[in-house]
Amino acid sequence: MQHISHKDIENYDRFYRGNLINSVTGFKSANLLATRSIDDIDNVAIFSSVTHLGSNPAMFSFVQRH
Repeated sequence: MQHISHKDIENYDRFYRGNLINSVTGFKSANLLATRSIDDIDNVAIFSSVTHLGSNPAMFSFVQRH
């Protein structure tokens, strides 16, 4: 196994460093979240930050950065 030091990471190219750090947590599933307004207007978006909270009642959460 290769050891990567903090100094090594600092010296990486900006885009390589960003891709490396973003991939550390591994595979992330894509989830479609849908809503419907009181005027019956549908909205669907893709989120990768969905977390299962419970099954009775069914609950999940997602993180959104603005």
